Amino acid sequence: MQRRQLMGAVLAAATACAGLIGASAAHAQGAVTLRYATFLPPGGLFTKDDGVMGRWAKSVEEASGGEVKIQILPGGTLGAAGRNPGAQLKLVTDGIADIAFVIPSTTPGRFPDDNLFGLPVSESAAEGSLTFWKLHEQGLMRGYDDKSFYIIGLLVNPPNVLHTKGPVKKVEDLRGLRLQASGAEQQELIRALGATPVGTVSVREAAEAISRGVVDGTPKDWLALHSFRIADATAHHVNIPMGASTIMFALNRAKYDSLSPKARAAIDRFSGEPFVRMAGKLFDEYTDAKHKETVDDKKRQVITLPPEERARWDQAMGTVVQDWRQRDATNERLWQAFTKTRAQVRGELGMK
Repeated sequence: MQRRQLMGAVLAAATACAGLIGASAAHAQGAVTLRYATFLPPGGLFTKDDGVMGRWAKSVEEASGGEVKIQILPGGTLGAAGRNPGAQLKLVTDGIADIAFVIPSTTPGRFPDDNLFGLPVSESAAEGSLTFWKLHEQGLMRGYDDKSFYIIGLLVNPPNVLHTKGPVKKVEDLRGLRLQASGAEQQELIRALGATPVGTVSVREAAEAISRGVVDGTPKDWLALHSFRIADATAHHVNIPMGASTIMFALNRAKYDSLSPKARAAIDRFSGEPFVRMAGKLFDEYTDAKHKETVDDKKRQVITLPPEERARWDQAMGTVVQDWRQRDATNERLWQAFTKTRAQVRGELGMK
């Protein structure tokens, strides 16, 4: 009897031990590190711990119970391709990086509907990004149904405004100026206002090009004004929306599918619309701070156009919007859905 009890106790202990070892092994196997590699410098909105991706990473790690961790690798850690904005999506789809900050316009033709946001149609990152996401959910943004990547979030940066070396107070002051331009829509807006767009100068080269007199200015958002050191070369700023650009945070689909159900659920919970709302709000907060910093700088002139003058700029840029709508039937269908969705988003956000 005593021998049977002893054997039973030993067997129970062994079973419990095996269970603990199995659980530990399963946990160890499920602890996966996802590498978020980006060409963006360290310490910025999308790379620092309390920035957009830092907050998303912390939320996902906690919700997964430590089964997934996100490693942020800024500054083009993955070599030449890692420093190339146009190579980011391929790095993800090829499995070289797990997550990347993708600028869709650097892959011409792959996301043809994004050029809508290159027009002056949004007033903030929160508004533009949420509208963008809802249009994607409606299946209206071509290219984003690609099964090679999982979409963490889609963003529209805050509106670009005009930064120039010399003063600009009315539309006539733009005549003869050469302005660095990113994308076809921005070039058309600049041309409609009477200036000459220069598309051969990248945003990274803009500050130096302005300093050397190659160009006279550029439309960029308030955050980019400082992050790309354009502020070092310009002292005059016109606060009028001149289009924006789109951003995608993509995760390799095969990597996502390989994760445990708990890890996938954690990513799902904080991606999509929750990510877009968080990131859009933070984007605007950072941008507003840089706008205030610029306004408070006594060496700078920041102007808001009087209503009559603003109407002249809007009318000129409005011709570009009309041309885009009339280019093909797909654009007009997207425009109708966009205006309806934007109105709903503005209502949600308490905008007028």
